[in-house]
Order: sequence, then structure tokens, then C-alpha cells
Amino acid sequence: MGDTKMNTINCSVIGLGWFGEKHCEVLHNLPQAQLHAVCTRRPDRLKEIANRFATPASYTDYHDMLANPEIEVVSIVTMWDQHLEPTLAALEAGKHVLVEKPMASTVEDCEKIVAAAEASESFLMTGHICRFNPRYVAAKEAVHEGRIGDVISI
Repeated sequence: MGDTKMNTINCSVIGLGWFGEKHCEVLHNLPQAQLHAVCTRRPDRLKEIANRFATPASYTDYHDMLANPEIEVVSIVTMWDQHLEPTLAALEAGKHVLVEKPMASTVEDCEKIVAAAEASESFLMTGHICRFNPRYVAAKEAVHEGRIGDVISI
């Protein structure tokens, strides 16, 4: 019988605000993931989160973090208007990327991210988690079945 143990994926998080901390909690508790590195510009917050999750590496500059060849996956959880540069840098570094929504602050920046992902061998995913919520699924079904009139805005 072959070895059925899954490989552990080394993950990292850029941006350690409230939602970045939630990404750390999830990654820390996933058996297939190791929260390998965290990054924020604030040294006090960096130390707090790195200590809490016992991460092997911590950085105040995401460029330094992305140079770490052990990191495979990056969660970009900076402020929404600061997603572009770290996302492009992570894709260029060959990392798989989960970028929180919205992907970027302009359509042009979103197009830059999509082009970078298409030019890369890495995976890119935007964190639109609400689509898995049963209420959103039910609303989509109601619209699709015509039980709701024309949708003007959501």
C-alpha cells in the first residue's frame, strides 16, 4: 500500500489586521497546512501574531517573505486598495495566491492581476466566500427561477 498521507503546504499571510488574523487562525488549524510565515509593516503586531501562531518566519517586508522558497501559498489580506502590488509580486515569485475581495481597487488593476496569473503557473483565487452561504445560494436560485423580479442592485 502506498503512503496516503497528504503533503503539508507551507502558507503565509500578508496583512495582519482583523481579517488577516482570521486567515492565520484557519491556516494554523488546517491539518494539511502550516502557517509558515506572516507579514505586516507593524513590528508590534507582527511579533504578537508570530508568537501566537508560532510561525517559523515573520517579515515586515513582503518582498523578503516572497523570496523564501519554502513558502508555497500566500494569502493577501492587506487593505483592498493595497492588493495589487503584493499579488503581482507573489505571482511573479511563483506562489499560489488567495487575494481577499475586492481583488483590486480598479478594473485595470484587476486586469493586471488576471494577466499576471495567466502568465504564471500559479493558481489565483479571490476570496468570495459568501457564495457558499446557504442564503446566497437560495437567493441565486430564486433569481434564476424567476421568483424575484429584475435585479437592479445587490
